[in-house]
Amino acid sequence: MGRILAAIGIVVNLFLPGVGSLIMGKWTTGLVQVGVLAVVWLLKLVSFGLLGPLLWPVSGIVWLWALVGGIVTYIDRGHSRPALHRPRL
Repeated sequence: MGRILAAIGIVVNLFLPGVGSLIMGKWTTGLVQVGVLAVVWLLKLVSFGLLGPLLWPVSGIVWLWALVGGIVTYIDRGHSRPALHRPRL
């Protein structure tokens, strides 16, 4: 089930960066991504587009961060982890 959620998270991150990270259970990363994008878009609206050329790269970096994070999570959840070897009593 974890890999399916990661795949859904990647697709969602393509359109809504940060929301896909939240779906994958990466709460801190997702909230930071959504927060940064919210501030960037608010600054774009308040500045009437004057800060747009400076803020577009920030949006792109957050989008790329969300996408790469989703892909890494998908790959990580595909690998099985060896069980811990505990001595039997």
